[in-house]
Amino acid sequence: MASHPKQPISPPTVDEAGSAARRPAADRDRSVVRTVDLTDEDIAAIEAAEMTPGFEHLNAELKPKPASLVEEGVRFTRDLGQRREKTDALPADQAFRDSLYDDS
Repeated sequence: MASHPKQPISPPTVDEAGSAARRPAADRDRSVVRTVDLTDEDIAAIEAAEMTPGFEHLNAELKPKPASLVEEGVRFTRDLGQRREKTDALPADQAFRDSLYDDS
């Protein structure tokens, strides 16, 4: 990365109507660098870098998307189970279940 010139990235421009004009993906200035080719100076520069304001929407690309709705449900229930307090709950007996439907 040290051999590459810095390319400033500016936020999308806003036209008179107030809508943001984004450049097509093919026009983005992106390059690929193997991590094994990075020097200690490059790694330090990356760690110290800050994102220019206006690109917060890119943070969503960093979050992995679940492959299916089932996987999302499994992840949700696991997270929920880890957050709840562990208690010694008693199983519901027949009298309790009947009381749920008692109209009197």
